[in-house]
Amino acid sequence: MNQKCPVCSGELRKDIIKEDIWIDGKLLVIDNLTAKVCVHCGESIVDYNTMQKIENLIDKFKHNMIRATEFIAYEIDATAPVSA
Repeated sequence: MNQKCPVCSGELRKDIIKEDIWIDGKLLVIDNLTAKVCVHCGESIVDYNTMQKIENLIDKFKHNMIRATEFIAYEIDATAPVSA
């Protein structure tokens, strides 16, 4: 049975996404997340295990403990001046 999008009832397809999360003025970018993405509205849904990994990475990010994980992660200081 195919799942439908909870937002628009469109078709969900497996895809790889990137999640951008702002925390205390810094941007955490997580690439290579497996998700189901709606072909109509773009809504993305991750499974429970992926959500647990995201929450763990956010906790490490908040405590400056980021290290290599299954995901590619990096931070950008949004308060730093932009150089040309």
